[in-house]
Amino acid sequence: MRLRPLALALSLIPATVSAQAQGSDATYLLPPKVIVDALDQPPPPDVYLSPSRDLVAVLERTSMPTIAELSRPMLRLAGIRIDPRNNARHHARTARSLTLKLVADGSVRAVTLPPSPALTWLGFSADGARFAFTQARDTGLELWVGESATGRAKALTGAELNAVFGAPCTWVGTGGSLLCSTTVATRGAAPAAPTVPTGPNVQEHHGGVAPVRTYQDLLTSAFDEAQFEFYGTSQLVFVNAATGARTAVGRPGLHAQVSPSPDGQHVLVTTLQRPFSRLVPYTDFAKSVAVWDRQGAVEKTIATLPVADTVPNGGVLPGPRSARWQP
Repeated sequence: MRLRPLALALSLIPATVSAQAQGSDATYLLPPKVIVDALDQPPPPDVYLSPSRDLVAVLERTSMPTIAELSRPMLRLAGIRIDPRNNARHHARTARSLTLKLVADGSVRAVTLPPSPALTWLGFSADGARFAFTQARDTGLELWVGESATGRAKALTGAELNAVFGAPCTWVGTGGSLLCSTTVATRGAAPAAPTVPTGPNVQEHHGGVAPVRTYQDLLTSAFDEAQFEFYGTSQLVFVNAATGARTAVGRPGLHAQVSPSPDGQHVLVTTLQRPFSRLVPYTDFAKSVAVWDRQGAVEKTIATLPVADTVPNGGVLPGPRSARWQP
């Protein structure tokens, strides 16, 4: 009796191998055209009203990602899914078309777009005279800036923006420049995965009550920590909106949140710090919140917060939180 299941399993192996061999050249099959047409219907566009309230930016997006987009490599680190090839979020929402519509009469103004548009962020300057967007390339994100009056736009940076923590750029002051997170030019190659473990994975519990949620895509090893630090570290730079000239601000770091002051003379920066946690995403890591001047010198430290891996659900750490500028 014990031989029968074994004999059955062995009899299936040749058939399985044969089926795999025959299917090695198989391609994806499409459903009937009526279903394809229904799924490919474009979603409603994203619209952005300019601060001057005379223009609306209209972003047209595709309904479904391509197989190539879904097949790009993905790193699951500290609650983020990162595309290591372009240092941005994996499978970020992209727009294929951008136009400007005049509020007064509904007329449409064409915008100069890069070849094969894949726009991932858009923002108007405070005075509404300019708009900016990021273009996703295979190996990075570019910053483009355009004139609202004409729609003419041009690239101001190469494919070097860092969008791991969200939108990589924000307008400064009335709109003469932008503050952007860029990859560090001297960072070298990405960390290589260890071929041999250096030791066991150890987690300790000291008996304290820590009713935290269960999260996905957390850090699990020293290699994960090294990758998170490599892809998350950025250099902040001011980019002149007219000329593209750049001025570095401060030192590279894990700058998770960056906010220029309304007058453009200061920057509110939240920087993540080690040691990292393997129980919570990066939003609950230890961090410092500080005000910098335009050269990157610390003018005021608002808070230095520990890792929040013992805060109960719905709770908060003691001390300052949710720092933001008053207009």
